[in-house]
Amino acid sequence: MDDTNMMDASQPLFEGCTFTIIPTTLTQDRVIEISDNIEQCGGKVKPFDIDVGRIQGLEELDYIVSATTDFPDYYGALDVMIHVVKPAWVEDSMKINKIKNPRTYSPDPALFLSDVVVCCGDGIPEGDKEAIFGGVLAMGGQYGAQLTKLTTHLIALSMEDPRCEMAVKKRLNIKIVLPHWFNDSLKVGWRVKERPYLLPDPEIMNVEAGAIPPTTTTPGIKDATNPEPAGPPASPTSAYRAQPRAIKAFDGQKVMLGEDLNLNKDLEDVLTGMIKAGGGTVTNSVQQADIYVCNYRKGDDYVKASQSNKDVGNLSWLYFMIIHDKWTNPMRRMMHYPRPPPPGIGNFQDYKISISSYTGEARVYLENLIRALGAEFTRTFKQDNTHLITAHRNSEKCEAAEEWGVNIVNHLWLEDSYAECKEKSLTSERYTYFPPRMNMGDILGATEINRDAVRKTYFAKGKKKESEAMSNTTVGVGRSHTDGGAHTPLVEKAARRTKTAGDVATPARSRVEGKENETPGTTGSRGAKDRALSSLHDVMEDVNKYQKESKRKGGVIHGGRRRKEDEIADKETRRGGRESITSKRSIEEVEADDASTEDETEETAQKSKKARKGPITSIKHRMLVSGDKRWQGDGDKESKDKARLRELGLYILDEPKRVDFLCAPKVVRTLKFVAALADGPQLVGSEYLDYAIKHNKLPDAKKYPLDYSDFRKQHDIDLSDAVTRAKQNKHRLLKDFTIFCTQKAKFDVYKDIVAANGGKCLKWDNRTTAVTASKRKIETQPKEVSQNLEEDEGDVLYLISEPHKDEIKLWIKFRELAKKHDMVPRIVSNEWLLGVAMAQKIHWRPEWELKEEDVKTTAKK
Repeated sequence: MDDTNMMDASQPLFEGCTFTIIPTTLTQDRVIEISDNIEQCGGKVKPFDIDVGRIQGLEELDYIVSATTDFPDYYGALDVMIHVVKPAWVEDSMKINKIKNPRTYSPDPALFLSDVVVCCGDGIPEGDKEAIFGGVLAMGGQYGAQLTKLTTHLIALSMEDPRCEMAVKKRLNIKIVLPHWFNDSLKVGWRVKERPYLLPDPEIMNVEAGAIPPTTTTPGIKDATNPEPAGPPASPTSAYRAQPRAIKAFDGQKVMLGEDLNLNKDLEDVLTGMIKAGGGTVTNSVQQADIYVCNYRKGDDYVKASQSNKDVGNLSWLYFMIIHDKWTNPMRRMMHYPRPPPPGIGNFQDYKISISSYTGEARVYLENLIRALGAEFTRTFKQDNTHLITAHRNSEKCEAAEEWGVNIVNHLWLEDSYAECKEKSLTSERYTYFPPRMNMGDILGATEINRDAVRKTYFAKGKKKESEAMSNTTVGVGRSHTDGGAHTPLVEKAARRTKTAGDVATPARSRVEGKENETPGTTGSRGAKDRALSSLHDVMEDVNKYQKESKRKGGVIHGGRRRKEDEIADKETRRGGRESITSKRSIEEVEADDASTEDETEETAQKSKKARKGPITSIKHRMLVSGDKRWQGDGDKESKDKARLRELGLYILDEPKRVDFLCAPKVVRTLKFVAALADGPQLVGSEYLDYAIKHNKLPDAKKYPLDYSDFRKQHDIDLSDAVTRAKQNKHRLLKDFTIFCTQKAKFDVYKDIVAANGGKCLKWDNRTTAVTASKRKIETQPKEVSQNLEEDEGDVLYLISEPHKDEIKLWIKFRELAKKHDMVPRIVSNEWLLGVAMAQKIHWRPEWELKEEDVKTTAKK
C-alpha cells in the first residue's frame, strides 16, 4: 500500500516548501542536520525564534517539524491545515525521494502507533494481515509486506515462523509479539506495553505469571495531580530548570490571575514576583493578557480569553510552568485546565465512585478527577458505590463489585468524559476491557483535553447566554479517531476516510442465551481498512478467554443493562420489605488490596450503619445451573427467582467460575457443566432449587444430591471421585498440555473446557509454522496433581477431530508436527476430552482414537 506522493524526478523533493523546526526537544546539532537536509532538497527553512516562543508568519509555512505537539502554535497550525511532522519524516522522504504521508509521522499522541512499522509472520491468515495493516494505518503507523531493518514489530504466533527465525538469525532489533498486542492496543485506544506479549514466552499465556506490576507515576500526571495546589510553588531548581532550547513560560508575556482563584494577598505577591522573575508581567486586563489563569470554565473573562485564543489554564498549570521554567500546553494534562463549573459533567453528581489498585500520585490524580467531574469519591468501597475504577481486575474490590452489581471500569472512562465535556457511555468496550497482564495505570494521564469539545460547550461564539452554556454540560463533539484520543483537525480529516479505532477493536463474544455450547462467529469486511473493523477471528482465540471473562453478566458491570434480579432486589430493599444483598466479604477485606491507608472516619461509619435497614445476608454459595429448563422462555420468572435466591444467600452464576454448587436435573455434558467440574463443586439436583424457591430458604444440600447412577453405568465415571480429584487438581489437570482442535470438532466449545483445566487449546488448520509443542514432565507437578496424571505418557500430542473425510487432510500435517517435536500424534474424538475433564484424571480408552479406516466405515453407514 503506497503512502507517498509522486514527484517529478527532475524537481527537488522539497522545492517550493517552507519549513520551520521547533527546537524544544532537539539538540542544536540535530536542528542543523534537519535544516541542511531540507535545504539540500530544495526546501526553505524559516528559523524559529526561541526568545519569542511563537512562530512568526504561520500562514507562510507548509510544514512544521517537531518531535512533540507541546508548542504554542500547534493548534493554530492545524487550523490553517499546516502539516506537523516528526523529524524522521524528512529523512524517510529523502531515502525514497518521495514525499511520505505526513499523517504517519504526526507527533499527535492520539495516533498512538505513529512510531510503529509492522510486519506479519507467515502464520497469520491473509484476512487478518489486512485487518492488522488497516488498523496500523488508521492509528498513524506503517506496515511492510517484507521484514526489513525498518520493521519495529513482527506479529507472529510462534518463534517457529520463518520470519521470526530470519529476525533472530539476522539479529534484527525488533519486538516479536503475539497479535493480541495489536488487538489490545486498539481496544483501549493506546499503545499498550509489549512485555506481556513478547515471544517466545508471552506472559499472557502463563496462568501462573504472578502479580500484575504496580502502578508507576507516568509523565501525564507528573506535577499535575491537583487542580488547586496548596501553598505557593517551589522556586525552580537545577533539577527542574528548563533546557536552554525550551520555550520560556513568561518571557515577554502578560499574565492575568482570575478572581475565582481567591488568592490571599501574600500568595498573590509571591506568584507575581515569580512571574516577573521569569520575564513576565501581571495585568488586570483580559484584553491585554497573553495568559489567563482561573479555577472554573465560566465567567466573562474566561470566555473572552478563550475566544481570543489566549493561553488559559489553572493554578496547577501556572505552578508547573514556574517550577519547570518552560511553557506547556494547558490542555495536555487534565489537571492543568480549568474545571467544569458545578454541578460538573453529565450525571456524575449522582455517582459514588471508589478506586482500586492505584497508589501514590496516581491515586491522588484520580481522586481529584472524580471530584472535578462532579461525582463523590469514597475511600472505602461499599455496596452503595455506583462505580469502581480499577487498573486491573485482580483485586478483592473487583470480586466484591461483581457480586454487588457495581460497574467495573478503567480510568479511561473518567478521562474521556472529562476531555469530551460529556459523560461517555459504558457500552464502549474501551472502558470495560482490561488487557491481560497489564496495569492500566501505565497509560494514566495520556488523554488530552478536547479543544473543540470545550469550545462548543463553554465558550463557542454565538451562544445566547453563558448560563445556558454552563448548564448544558453534556454537549460536545466526539473524538475523531478513537473514543478517547486527543482531537485535532488533522485526525478529524483522517477520520472521514477511516472508521474509528473503537470499531477496529475485536467485538467481544457474548454467549447466546439458552445455548450453552454455542458462541457466535465474527464478521469480515472488504479492503484493508474495512477489514480492520472486523474481528481478528482466527488468531484471537486465547484473548477471547479474557474477553469473555470480562463480559460476565451480573449488573451493569461492563456497560450492559443491569440484571433484572438486581433491580428487583434493590426496589424491595428500598421498600424495607426484604433483606439487603451483600458479598461474603467484609468492608475491611475489600479494602485490603490497596496499599494506602483508607480507614473510614467515625462519622462515615455511623452514616453507613444508619443506612442499613435490617439484617444483611451474605452470599453463602455460588451456584451454576445447567440443563434445568424451569426458566426457559420466561425471563420475568427467572429474574424474580434469582433475586429471591440471592436474598437467601445463593448467588446464581452465568459462567463456570468459582462454583460452589453445580445444579442440574441429571448429568449433562454441556460446556457449563463440564467446565464447572474443575472447581470441585458440590453436585445437587434440581430439587434443591425447587425447595429453596417454594419455601424461601436454603435446604441442606446433602438431602438433594445429583443422581448420577445412570451416567456412571454408561461412562464408568464416578462423579463423587471426580469432585475429590478436582479439588486436588485445582485447575492444573491439563497444565503443560497443548491440545489442538479442528473447527468442525467445535473448537469454540472445547477450548474453554481445556482452559478451565489449566491447558492451552489451539485451533488446528494445517499451519505447522504457527504452533509449538513440547513433552510434559509429570514430576514437575505437585504430588496431589501427579497422582491423577499417572496414565499420561508425557509425549503424546492430541488433536480433537471428527470422523469425516474433510478432516483427514488435517491429520497428515498434524502427524508431521508431532514427529518434528519428537512426540506421538494421537487423533481423538471429543469423547477423550469429555472423559478426561469429567473424570478429572488422565486416562485412555482405545475407542477414543480416530483412524482413517473409521472414517471409511462411517461413510459406508
